[in-house]
Amino acid sequence: MDAFEMEDGTAFSIGNDVDLCSSILSRFSSSAQEEHQHLCAAIGAMSQELKDQNLPLTPISYFGATCSSLDRLLSSPDPDRSSHIIGSLSTILSLLLPKISVAVLKKKGDFLTDLVVRVVRLSSVTAGAVASGLTSLSRLLTGRGRVNWSDVSQLYGVVLAFMTDSRLKVRRQSHLCVREILLSLQGTLVLAPASEAITNMFEKFLLLAGGSNTSADEKPKGAQEVLYVLDALKECLPLMSTKYTAVILKYFKTLLELRQPLVTRRVTDALNVICLHPTLEVSAEALLDLLCSLALSVSTNETSADAMTFTARLLNVGMIKIYSINREICSTKLPIVFNALKDILASEHEEAIFAATEALKNLINACIDESLIKQGVDQITNVNSDARKSGPTVIEKICATVESLLDYHYSAVWDMAFQIVSTMFDKLGTYSSYFMRGALKNLADMQNLPDEDFPYRKQLHECVGSAVGSMGPETFLCLLPLKLEASDLSEVNVWLFPILKQYIIGARLNFFMEKLLGMAKLIGQKSQKFELEGRVFSSRSADALVYSLWSLLPSFCNYPVDTAESFMDLAGVLCSALHEENDIRGIICSSLQNLIQQNKKTLEGKNDLSNVVISTASQRAMAHYTTKVATDNLNVLKSSARELLSILSRIFLESAKDEGGCLQSTIGDFASIADKEIVTRLFKRTMHRLLEATQEAGKTKSTRKSNSMQIDDSSNESSPDFMRARLFDLALSLLPGLNAKEIDVLFVAIKPALQ
Repeated sequence: MDAFEMEDGTAFSIGNDVDLCSSILSRFSSSAQEEHQHLCAAIGAMSQELKDQNLPLTPISYFGATCSSLDRLLSSPDPDRSSHIIGSLSTILSLLLPKISVAVLKKKGDFLTDLVVRVVRLSSVTAGAVASGLTSLSRLLTGRGRVNWSDVSQLYGVVLAFMTDSRLKVRRQSHLCVREILLSLQGTLVLAPASEAITNMFEKFLLLAGGSNTSADEKPKGAQEVLYVLDALKECLPLMSTKYTAVILKYFKTLLELRQPLVTRRVTDALNVICLHPTLEVSAEALLDLLCSLALSVSTNETSADAMTFTARLLNVGMIKIYSINREICSTKLPIVFNALKDILASEHEEAIFAATEALKNLINACIDESLIKQGVDQITNVNSDARKSGPTVIEKICATVESLLDYHYSAVWDMAFQIVSTMFDKLGTYSSYFMRGALKNLADMQNLPDEDFPYRKQLHECVGSAVGSMGPETFLCLLPLKLEASDLSEVNVWLFPILKQYIIGARLNFFMEKLLGMAKLIGQKSQKFELEGRVFSSRSADALVYSLWSLLPSFCNYPVDTAESFMDLAGVLCSALHEENDIRGIICSSLQNLIQQNKKTLEGKNDLSNVVISTASQRAMAHYTTKVATDNLNVLKSSARELLSILSRIFLESAKDEGGCLQSTIGDFASIADKEIVTRLFKRTMHRLLEATQEAGKTKSTRKSNSMQIDDSSNESSPDFMRARLFDLALSLLPGLNAKEIDVLFVAIKPALQ
């Protein structure tokens, strides 16, 4: 709040234990500004006088000399002749006051106040001198502690009078001083009359501006002062009492209706400060009325890019603040605000578009709650109710606005629109199917646009992915089918497979088994038919679809909701597929690993993702996995371990290679959860076969030595060396389920091979 500034605009103050004269001279002696030169001359003369009188160069000495000099000059017959000296002394006094004890200031309070008031009312002093005087008055007033209104009203009125001064520096300093005074009055009875005084001044100039008769070339009387008070309110309004803040807000509504950019921007600046103040009590109704007025003005006026950007940000923070105060009234006006932000999105101003996008996403997340969604769902589902006659609910209106962003009119900002639509899908979750069917259809239609006309393919797929995660694959595929039953396979929506694979989470295993695998079986039969008919290409296309359907299994095994109920049935299908379908073994193994590892992590408490950003769908799916759910799931997986370990180990030994080690990893995961007897039995059988293979390999080696022409066939699948290596790997895979004694046995068996 320092009024005295350096040439670069920074405030100047005196440090502790630093001589005032030395400090001022070191900073301003080389300045070309006349005001600074006068200041240096005044402090130099004062310092020399103190030295001549053998007085210490302390703040209290300078303080006494300054007050004495000011009093003498102001009491002279013509103080205006010494205005430059008075101005310098006023600045020195403002710099000294923070260094003077409270006791001295209280004792000399009336004298100092009278002195400074005479300075600021002197017409011949500079703006800097007046600004310094206002700083001094503010410090004198705030230093009085707990007071009555009668004790401060006169002094407060002096500072307040300069709020509309024509000089920018004086006016600005007055605004800051009033702010400091209001800050010091928080929680006191004096705050209300201090706030009332500001309100009265505002009303006076509003009446003056509204009632004056001026020519077209003249500004109305009081109009400029209204702007000045509005500037002050940006600083002061959050600190005023609730009663008078509400009065000011009512006048803001009238001012916004003028549609004058200079007025509107000042009003919105003040509103923004209110909305950003977290603990400020304000009338939600009055604030909402203003924001709605502002929102409606976006549609009806030519607005600059800066104004639109600011409006979008204000609507964002404002509606969130209103929601925190009164959720009910906020909800009813959300459609108006969403439409205003939609209009800003249609502008050609990049910063405004970005601000509107962020505002829409923030409002969706902050102001749309379960109650609002439930109201819409109830009205849609209750077909026997008369409520439908009352028109769409708030959530339906909002969703219609969001859906309209996918119209061609907004094609230039579709990348932003996709973000907003995705946010709405995430917010609605499983209820998206009630409100966002049209949006999903529009997204599907966009997929058919040629690449040259549509540069947002990646963003489109991410948006569709949000729909998958929110609705779940069952509902999603009902609204946007794969069309697998189409007679012409080119009509199948194959573009959905990568999206489904990436975004499915928290789905039902039973749906995959009954619907998708059922469809895979039919397509497999169709492939065989095509092959018999000699339609090789169609047969291969059908096989590719079958593989694509199976490739969704790992996603369906990503935190599924029905593992305990459905896995036993699925396990039988998987066992058959492991035997018969070499191509999908990796897919099945990956899926089984997902199921085991995710449930184990839950039980071990390793699912803490507080520092990790994950999707809303992932949060919902993982939240379902409680300790009880994970325990039940692992019990079911454990009951299938015997059969699956047997099949997986047999396939592993019969296979020439294990691509990516998927069979070994899956065997290890099942060994970690299976009953110890099952793992021990399999381990003993494996070690017994390993011993036999080792003995056989030894015999083969001896035979080779006796016949130097014998070709080394150790890489042959049927060779003893190959089988021994596979058995070693299988035994190692069982390590997570072995006890200490079995691990020792394994090490003894491995040691000779390592040597």
